[in-house]
This record gives sequence, structure tokens and C-alpha cells, in this order.
Amino acid sequence: MISKSFVKGFNLPALVGATVGLLMPVLPAVALSPTSNVAETSNSAATEELLIAQGGCPRATTIEAFTTDTYYAYICEDGNGDYFYYGVNRSTGESVNVYGVTFTDSGYYMATTYDDYGNEYTYMVGASLEVYENGEQIWYESTY
Repeated sequence: MISKSFVKGFNLPALVGATVGLLMPVLPAVALSPTSNVAETSNSAATEELLIAQGGCPRATTIEAFTTDTYYAYICEDGNGDYFYYGVNRSTGESVNVYGVTFTDSGYYMATTYDDYGNEYTYMVGASLEVYENGEQIWYESTY
């Protein structure tokens, strides 16, 4: 049995806080466990970073993954079996989804979309990431 004089020398809330603080380094490992669904149900920016770090396609299957100095580029398959391109800027986290992916004879995945003004944007990813606006190349970067 612990005597009152022994306990009296400790600040109980501080002792509990210190004990919990020592356990804190374990919590990030628990949050990243494969069975955790925290990233799938939260809408925070940290969640987006966690999804990116986990391999790409949020709520879809990653078919192929590419990295450039500026972007992560993924070919994804949704639950209906439809393929889409998912590109994420590595610095800002801004992303784009483009459905209707096809595979070209040159070994590239290609997806095309249109903006509100009728401009056509084509994303091609394979040995490089290329973006075309109305047929003119506006981005090129090698993948690795």
C-alpha cells in the first residue's frame, strides 16, 4: 500500500499527463495501421496527405503509380470497373480526376477532359507525364 505522504509529494494530474505523453509516440503508428479507416472518413487536409502517402487512389484501386518531380500520377479503377487518371501536385496537394482512361500503342495511359470554356485537356502518363491543352503540349516531366 502506498502511504499518503508518498502520494502527497506528487501532482497527480501532472503524473497522469506525463504518463500519457510517454505513450504518445505510439499513437501515430496505430493511426497508420492497415485496418484504420480514419483517412477514409475524415475531410481534413492531413487526411489527403495520408491518402497520398498510402499510395494514391482514394476509395479506388491503384492500377499503376508514377512520380515526377512535381506530381504523383495514378491510374485508378473505381468500384464500377471504370478507370480514371488521378494527378496530385506534390507541393500543394491540388488534384485532378479524369475518367475515360485508354491505353495507347506507345505505352501511355491517356485521359481527356474539357473545362467550362470548351478547352480540351489531355493527360498522358507513362515514361513521362504530358499535358496538352487544345492539342498543344503545356507540361512535360519524366516519371520515375
